[in-house]
Parts: sequence; C-alpha cells; structure tokens
Amino acid sequence: MRYFKTALMLMALLWAAPLKAQQCVTLEDFSPSAVNSFPSGWTAREQSGKKTYSVQKDGELFFLRAKAAGGKAEGNGVEADRSVKWNLSEYPILQWQWRPRAFPRGADERSGKDDSALGLYIGFCPPEDLQLCEKSVKGNLSLSDRMALPKLLFSKGVGSLKYIWSERLPKGTEFDNNRKMVKVLESGVPGNRDQWVHERINVAADYRRRFGAQQVLNPVGISILTDSDDTQSTAEGDYADFKMCRE
Repeated sequence: MRYFKTALMLMALLWAAPLKAQQCVTLEDFSPSAVNSFPSGWTAREQSGKKTYSVQKDGELFFLRAKAAGGKAEGNGVEADRSVKWNLSEYPILQWQWRPRAFPRGADERSGKDDSALGLYIGFCPPEDLQLCEKSVKGNLSLSDRMALPKLLFSKGVGSLKYIWSERLPKGTEFDNNRKMVKVLESGVPGNRDQWVHERINVAADYRRRFGAQQVLNPVGISILTDSDDTQSTAEGDYADFKMCRE
C-alpha cells in the first residue's frame, strides 16, 4: 500500500510540473468582438486603420484579419493598438497563432520597403512617462518633449520589440531600427495558407538581451501591423489567441 501511495504522489508531481509551466492567461482572443467589426478594446493609430482590421471566425476560433491595400486613406500602414496589463516577471512568455495570406510584393523589412504580411509589436514605457511615449509614437512632440526624449529612450529602457513573418529575410534574422528591435520568427510562403502557425517567445529574455536593461519594464501595449504601403501592393494576414504564460 505504501508503494502504491508513493507512486500516486510521483505521478501527481509529474503531472503538476508541466501544468504549472504551461499556465497561461488570455491576453486577447477577440471573442468579445462582433464578426466583421474592428476589435473591441483596440484603437487604430489613425481612423482609417479601422478599414484594415476586422474580427473573423474560423470554426470556434475568433481571429483578427488584416487586409492592407491602397494608401493611408484606406488604412494601409496604420497600426491597431491595444493597451495591456502585463506583469512580465510573472508571465515572461507570449504565445499566439498567426498565418500569412498574401505577402507584399518585393518587400524587404531591412530596407526602405518595410512591409510585412504579419507584424506584432510589444511596447515598453515607464508608467510615469506613458504620455510622452504615446506622443513619440504618434509624432506629436513639442520642443520640451524632444529635449526629454533622449533620456527616456536611453536611460529608462523604453522601446519596442517587433516580431515578423517575412517572405524574404531568413528566419532568426534580427536588426535594430530606432529603438525598435525586429526579429524574424518565420520566413517564406507557407505550403498551406489556411494552416495556423503557433509562436511562443520569451519576451523578458528578448527585452534584456536587446535593450541591455537590468530592470525589465512591463509592456504597456501590443500593436499589430500588416502593411503594403511602401511596396504599393497588397498584404493580408490573420492573428489569434494571444496568451501570457509562465516559464
């Protein structure tokens, strides 16, 4: 009997460990939004961006579809933003699903043709400087703001991580672009554009490595950008099931 109890305890421990490691909290699953509408809880960086992003449904899965074409007036090149409450020390991992539907023709994210079928930003800013960060993102800086910005950028760890699916750049490519640290998670045209691809990244580790900051800032928002304005072509991609997870 004693050996039986011991075996049960060992089995419980073996089951509990992976469950704890995989414990996740939904960040965004788009289920509160009506199909064919711009997602609730999100804002378009410019009003025209609401033409680009709409919630759709694939079986039981709600997802965000982005269709980019035309110019700024049609919402092309405009991000969809969502504020988040995210304790990165507790939940350092982000996982989600996405799939590219159409790649912008001739895009190269390292050059002036910076278009992507799929792009996800994670923004970092101290809570006390959030207003200045928002002004910087929107390009609405006063003279005093411009004087305060260098200190904010270089001494407080402000910036963003961007993850993309590129048609051209190899998987694993990383490069910097004005405090925007870009990483290619997937590369090339998939064999089946209807197949969802799952991503799982350690945001805290990427932040420390890319910004060289000892103290990790909590993310203040995520943004999605599917665009084709630089290449004057079209792009389309889907996003779903964002979750914050423990290690």
